[in-house]
Amino acid sequence: MSNPALHLLTYYINTANAANSRRDYADAFKWSKQALALDNAIPEAWYNLGIAEHGRGNQREALQAFLKAQAGSLRSSDAQNSIGLKLLELGAYSEAEQCLKLSISLSPEYAIAHSNLGKLRLQQGRLDEAEACFRTAIRLQPAVAVFYSNLAGTLHEMFRGKEAEELGRRAIELDPRLPQAWCTLGSALASLARDVEAVACFDQALKLDPAYWDAHWNQCLAYLRLRRYEEGWEKFDTRWQIDEFDLKPLTTRKLLWRGQSSNQPLLIWGEQGIGDQILYAGILPELQALPQKKYVALDKRLIPLFQRSMPGFEFFDLRQVNDAIDFAEQLPMGSLPRYFRPTKESFAAARHPYLTADPERTANLRQKLFRIGKRVVGVSWSSSRKNIGHHKSIALEQMLAPLATNQLHFVNLQYGDTVAERLALQDKHGISVQNIDEVDNFNDIDGLAALIQACDIVMTTSNSTAHLAGALGKETLLLLPLGKGKFWYWVEHEGHTPWYPSIRMFAQAQAGQWQEPLEKIRAHIENMQWN
Repeated sequence: MSNPALHLLTYYINTANAANSRRDYADAFKWSKQALALDNAIPEAWYNLGIAEHGRGNQREALQAFLKAQAGSLRSSDAQNSIGLKLLELGAYSEAEQCLKLSISLSPEYAIAHSNLGKLRLQQGRLDEAEACFRTAIRLQPAVAVFYSNLAGTLHEMFRGKEAEELGRRAIELDPRLPQAWCTLGSALASLARDVEAVACFDQALKLDPAYWDAHWNQCLAYLRLRRYEEGWEKFDTRWQIDEFDLKPLTTRKLLWRGQSSNQPLLIWGEQGIGDQILYAGILPELQALPQKKYVALDKRLIPLFQRSMPGFEFFDLRQVNDAIDFAEQLPMGSLPRYFRPTKESFAAARHPYLTADPERTANLRQKLFRIGKRVVGVSWSSSRKNIGHHKSIALEQMLAPLATNQLHFVNLQYGDTVAERLALQDKHGISVQNIDEVDNFNDIDGLAALIQACDIVMTTSNSTAHLAGALGKETLLLLPLGKGKFWYWVEHEGHTPWYPSIRMFAQAQAGQWQEPLEKIRAHIENMQWN
């Protein structure tokens, strides 16, 4: 290539790089294409094109561009690391791993590549390996604050809150202007039930980076756990910015409702899972007095139960909602508390219970569950929640073996295939858990509600069964984990949660240790006055 052409190529690459830096991805795309027209084998141009395509939302094209850059940079540790990080952002884990491992093989002492491999392992849920990567990065460069912050975040995920706190503080000592360090420290403190201190840390993170959505969201959750509801709901809309929820707002041009009385038809639409929809639906009875026509869009499995329980609303399958329905204003369910639960005192307006099981079906199921001289205990023990479900779950054997007596008859309320666990419990301990085949605990929510109502009491971990039992007003013993697996709404007030007064909570004192809460449940059951 002649000198003029080389100068022009360098100009195009530098211009594209500058455009990417200022997030002008259309301009970066144009200049990257100009560079590749001169030399389509130049890895820097493909790298710039990948960033531009990623910024424009073209994930497939970005991936292809980064792979072209990777293939042309096989001898550059720095390039492989940079490309690997971009591939990680795209979720191309296999390709990212290949780049980062190659970067480390080319430069074994390259600390940032070890750290980025740790980020990959963290995303993959391979926490032990992530910890090892971050510790290697710290050994190689012990004065880099972000490495300590990354390790602290990993230990937080491993429910090692005290260690995470120490590492977060070390990161801040090294760089007090690193927002991530303050946010990580705040999360560690929150996991240790030190929410007041956590709020202050999130404040520091947001002073340094006002658009730090994770800090906004974590501070929001801390406010809600502290029952500082007005401050919490003010930040609750940041949930739409958080990757772990993968939330998608309703596609509509209709106006957002602000909680006012109106003559305009209103749509309230469900978000997140069934448990969340049941939780927020506790506010719906307070909308019944409003004059406007009211539509509610839900997971279709909830509709029969809600139609019986809440006259005055028209219910729709959430998947079929569009602007063709006659509504003028709309609001996601998770935004209802902002207008109807602004203070602790506002919970007094709630109606409990607010869901009603089919009485005929309940009576029929009660006959099938009845055992002379025994109390019927419905049990649910597992959560399928992405990333944290296993922290909220307990093995059926671990749950029931300490509680079994000849005065209790257990009934399966758990969704999913439970046959193997129930048979193993029967074979090993002689404990039977009755399964009602006519009720599909996952798809037949109205049937599950009747089954719950037919029990004397429910014992469950934090899952949709807990929400359903609470909304039905069924006396419920709830096993809760320590740390991030304990959601903000399971805040204790006089032994109960204000969202569901019939639920009594039994929480871990140490992460992963169920023995103490199970012992408390056993004592509670022994002291119960059965009706």
